[in-house]
Amino acid sequence: MAFRQVVQSSKQLFAPATNFGQWYVATAKKHPFPTAFFTSGIKTSLADIIAQKVVEKKEDFDWTRHAAFVTFGFAYLGSVQYYLYNVKFVQWCGGLTAQVGHAGVAPLKTFMDQAIHHPFMYFPTFYTVKSLVERQPHPLEHAYNKWRNEIWDSCKALWTLWVPAQVINFAFVPRYLRVPFAAGVSFLWCIILSTMQGKYDAEASKPEGKKLENEQGDTAPA
Repeated sequence: MAFRQVVQSSKQLFAPATNFGQWYVATAKKHPFPTAFFTSGIKTSLADIIAQKVVEKKEDFDWTRHAAFVTFGFAYLGSVQYYLYNVKFVQWCGGLTAQVGHAGVAPLKTFMDQAIHHPFMYFPTFYTVKSLVERQPHPLEHAYNKWRNEIWDSCKALWTLWVPAQVINFAFVPRYLRVPFAAGVSFLWCIILSTMQGKYDAEASKPEGKKLENEQGDTAPA
């Protein structure tokens, strides 16, 4: 009797979360792109808020940095990344998937995502968006310098989290839930990325950091 009461109480306690999860899955099946778009944008906003207020414990919220993350979340993560994962990766790997299945092709898709997409599309776009939102005098040059200086440390942090996550994503997650699944993992990643950017920005604001950035800008291609 007591056990049944515990089970019943648990069902009632988790009912709102269960109902939301069922609604979310149904919505993702029916409207995959809008679901991915809004999930990615809202997730990125919340992640940056947590990074600034909880992890860094900033008293003065950096709205410019937040605007950069939100813009990137909607414009790239919820749009370009959706198209890449659900259209182009499917096309490029369609023949191989038919032969070895989703689990068999997952390592290839993970390599394409982590070794090509992120270093040469994701991060350059992120740095460009951030430079534009910050209204840097030479945004493309500034973005290139950030990419050159930060890419290795960023990729090491990225791969630690995303390589195993993407193997699971491409091998087992239904296509309509791939971007929402990635958004869930990306929530943690965006907290990490935002925190790293806060550290980089703080270092760049120091006199020696500005001097180094100016010297690097002089040698960067126009």
